[in-house]
Amino acid sequence: MYWIAFTLGFFGSLHCIGMCGPLAIGMLSGKNEHGIKALVSAVSYNAGRTVSYVIIGIGFGLLGSTVSFAGLQKGLCIGLGVFMVILFLFSVNPDQWISRQPWLRSFYGHVSKKLSALAGKSEKTSPVFLGIVNGFLPCGLVYLAIAGALSLGNIWGGMGFMMFFGLGTFPAMLGVTIGYKVFAPSWRASLRKLYPVIMLTMGVYLIYRGLMSKLPLELDFFEALKNPVMCH
Repeated sequence: MYWIAFTLGFFGSLHCIGMCGPLAIGMLSGKNEHGIKALVSAVSYNAGRTVSYVIIGIGFGLLGSTVSFAGLQKGLCIGLGVFMVILFLFSVNPDQWISRQPWLRSFYGHVSKKLSALAGKSEKTSPVFLGIVNGFLPCGLVYLAIAGALSLGNIWGGMGFMMFFGLGTFPAMLGVTIGYKVFAPSWRASLRKLYPVIMLTMGVYLIYRGLMSKLPLELDFFEALKNPVMCH
C-alpha cells in the first residue's frame, strides 16, 4: 500500500505546484538564503510537512482501527471510493467543497492566521516548524491520502501511508521551493488537470479493495508478493 501512497503524493504534488508553491515560496523567501543554506531550508520545510502528515496518519489510523474492529472496514472503503467517483463525475473540486464546510473553514482560518504571523518573522522561524503548520492546512489532496490511511484499519498503516505520501510530494515541492520560476504559469495550470484523474483512480482503487475480500487487510504490497492470492 505504501507504494500507492508514494505514487499518490508524487503525481498529486504536481497539482500542488500551482496551489501550495506560492505559499512555500513566501514562507522561505523571507530568509534570504542562497546555495546550500536555501536547499537545507527547503528540505527542512518539506520534512516538516511530512511530520504533520504522519501525525494526521496516526489519528486517522486509530480511527480506522476502530472501524476495522467493528467490522466496517470494507464498507468504509467502498463508501469512500464511491464518494470520490461521484466527485469526479460531477466535477466537484474537493478544495472548494472543503472550504464551504463551516468547521473546516474555521480551522483553516486559524491555521492561516498562524502562518501569516509566522510569515512576518519567517527569518527567525525554523523551516521545519513552518512546514508542520503548513501541513495542517485543509487540502483536497491530503484528504485523498487520509482516505487511504483510514482504509488500512490500523495506526501503523495509517502513519506509514501518510509518511510515504509526504515523501512522494518531496520532489515536486522541493523543486518548487528552490526554483519556482522554472515552472511557467501555463504549465502549472495544466498540471492541475491531473487532480480529477488522481481522485478517480484513488476512488476506483478503494472500491476495488473493498470488494476484493481476499486482499490483505493491511494492503502490504511486499507481503502480498510473498503470499499471492490464488484463484483456485
